[in-house]
Formats: sequence, structure tokens, C-alpha cells
Amino acid sequence: MPIAVGALASSAACAVVLLTQVLTTGSQIYLLGGWAPPWGISLVVDPLSALMLVVVSVGALLNLIAFSFTPSKWPLGKTPAFLGLYLLATAGHLGIVATGDVFNLFVFIEVAALSSYALLSMEGRRATFASLNYLLVGSVGASLYLLGVGYLYIESGSLNMLDIASILTALPLSTTTLTGFAVLMLGLWVKMAVFPFHAWLPAAYASASPAASGLLAPLTTKVMAYVIVRMLITVFPQNLLAGMSGFSSMVVWLACVAIIAGAIMAIAQQDLRRMLCFILVAEVGYMLGGAFLGNSTAMTGTILHILADAAMTLTLFMAVGIIIARTGSSRIQDMDGMFTTMPVTMLAFVAGALSMIGVPPFCGFFSKWYLVSGALEAGHWVFAGSLILSSLVNVLLFFRIFERAFFRKPSVAAVQDTGDWQQLAPLCFIALLLPAIGLATGGIIQEIIQPALKGVL
Repeated sequence: MPIAVGALASSAACAVVLLTQVLTTGSQIYLLGGWAPPWGISLVVDPLSALMLVVVSVGALLNLIAFSFTPSKWPLGKTPAFLGLYLLATAGHLGIVATGDVFNLFVFIEVAALSSYALLSMEGRRATFASLNYLLVGSVGASLYLLGVGYLYIESGSLNMLDIASILTALPLSTTTLTGFAVLMLGLWVKMAVFPFHAWLPAAYASASPAASGLLAPLTTKVMAYVIVRMLITVFPQNLLAGMSGFSSMVVWLACVAIIAGAIMAIAQQDLRRMLCFILVAEVGYMLGGAFLGNSTAMTGTILHILADAAMTLTLFMAVGIIIARTGSSRIQDMDGMFTTMPVTMLAFVAGALSMIGVPPFCGFFSKWYLVSGALEAGHWVFAGSLILSSLVNVLLFFRIFERAFFRKPSVAAVQDTGDWQQLAPLCFIALLLPAIGLATGGIIQEIIQPALKGVL
């Protein structure tokens, strides 16, 4: 355990230092084996990817610290195996963010995915079955992404992201490029759990151990959303979406359906983690639609929401994981009186919920503001309405839990959480970051998002 925590702490510290260095001196490039692109593989860290490195490494560290002190410890008692897979999954997500090569991106996606399948399965028979379903669906998504990369290689003869961009920009749009783009995006949507490819997500995350779902639920969908943003602003030529206006419009409508479907399915849930999973399906629709609206305001909202959703999802899943560890239940009906028995955990849960609803000054408000503004700027009133409707449904979902937790008597026995600060400190830290990120939105846009989008949209 100390080795795993120390490794993630070192990664988080290096990511923070790297972000500072990138903001000060510019992007950093590392050539693997000393081979220069396009023949060699490069790791490229610009302000946007540096921010994502911080998100992944800090999120993984906080989650590991929190659940290293849970009474139930690790799934089936297999601590060494679990920690090894945990670190491997984190490394895969970090590689996805940092790579500058589309095939190397596939490799890192599979590193993260294979370790995730094993992590999620280590909680008994039900979790194993859900993980198998995730494996089958994820393999289809990975195959589609790889097929899309093949089409791009046919057209450009390169796998380096910047090299592909320069070659495709000099060429007229072809059927090969458009097909590669569409197939590649479809593969990423499966990995991202875009509706109707979402069924694996609630089953996998709601059946897994709190430590596994606390790592993967906040990170996997957000990292895949980042990949989509990276493809749109770095790899594909600027005139691609303009030449595929029908495709972009279809994607935004699909995002509207995902938002509404996720909200409706969340209402029907009686298990808290499954409810959060379906809210996550709706959140995926936010980021997908914002990325394809085609203006800088919406793309700014998408990037902000990747950051905000990672933070608030981590807060909520960590809080629910602590509740499960102490009460053995995640049923909504067992949340009665939780403010009395677990006040600190519930306060953090409230912070995550208010951010998910979009209450200022929490970070969820600012990302939703930019997404709605971008939708109105694009004239897509349905997408804007879907965002607002989803937020209203979140009010209903979370306030019914608040009512139970505050006004009713406890229905299950729970250990008081006020004295266990080794476990609660990471949860409180990430909960306090929610308003801090919101208040820092202006600086994030100016220093990170605007340079990334300059000259793109």
C-alpha cells in the first residue's frame, strides 16, 4: 500500500509541476527511444493535456487514499493484485492523455481497458458478469477505433497526430477521410458510453467495489471525451465538420437523446450508485453535444465540463463508497438519517450534488453556462433545453435524498464518520475543490482553453 500511494503521489506532484512548466515555457515533447515523428512515437504535453494529467493523477491518488482505510479493505482480500491493476489502469489513462500518436493512443486505451475489466470483476459473481459484458462491448469499440485509424493511415501514411493534421489539411476531403472519422468516432462513443451504447456502464460501475468504481467512473468517460476533443481540435482539418454539417447535427441530436434518456432512467433507480451511473450517461451527452456544436463557446463548455464532471463525479462516488463501506448498503431507502450518522460524508455528498445540479459557485454551474450559451449561439434550442431539463431532474433526484438523510430517522446502523479523518480528508479536499475550480474558471479559460482553441473554431 505505501508503495502504491507513494507512486501516485509522485505522479500527481510531477503532473502539477509539468502543468506549471507548460504554462510558463510552452508545450513539452518527449521522443520515445529518441525517434522523431512521424516514424517515432512522441508524448506531447500542451496546457490542455497537462491539465488532464493533473486530473487523472490527483483523482486516482485521492480515491486510493480514501479507500485504503475502509473497513472492508479490498475486493476478496486480493490487495496486491488490486493495487497492481489500479496503478496499471491509472497509467493507461495518463498515456491516453499524453500520447501524440493515434495508434499509440489505441494501445493506451487497451491498457486502461484491460486493467479496468479485471478491477471491476473483483467483487463477486455479479461484478464478473458485468465486467464480461463491458469487455465484449469495449472490444467492439476498440476495434472500431482501430479501423478508423487504418482509414486515416491509408489516406495520410502517418500515425502522428500533428503529421496527420498537416497532411489532411493539404488534401481535399475524401470518402476515406470521412469514413475514417465516422468509424473512429463511433468507437470512441462506445468507449465513452454514449446512449444507446451505455448499457455496460451502470452494470459495471454499480456492481464493482467502491475503490474500483471510484477510480473509473470519474476518469474513463472524461478521458474519452478528452480524446474526442483532441481529435476535433488537433487531428482533423478545420473544414471537416463544415463539410459534415449533417453528421454534426445528428450527433447533437443524439446527445439530446442521451441527456433526456439518462435523466429518465436515473429517476427509476432505487440504488444510489445506479442512479449516479445514469446521471453519468446524461453527463456524457453534455460533453458530446458541446464538442459537435461547432463554436468555441460550446467547446469551452465541453472542456470545462470534462474537468468539472471529473471532480464532482469523484466526490459523489467517493461519498457513496464510504457509505457502502460503513453501512453495507447503497439503497436510497437506506439513506434515512445519514446527516445524523455520517454528517461529514453527507456534506461532501451535498457539495457534489449541488455542483451536478449546477448551483453557483460550484464548477458545474460554469461549465453548464458555457454549454447552454454555446447551444443558443448555434441556434440549437433543443440541446439547451435538454441541459436545463437534466439539471431540473437532478434537483429532484438529489433533493429526495437530502430529505431522507436530513428529516428521517436512521434506517440502518452506521459508524460515526466524524473521527476517521484519514478516510475523510481526501473526500473533503475534493469537495472543497468544487467551488475553488468554479471560482478559477476565468483563469482556466484564459490560460488553458483559449490557447488550445485558438485558430480552431
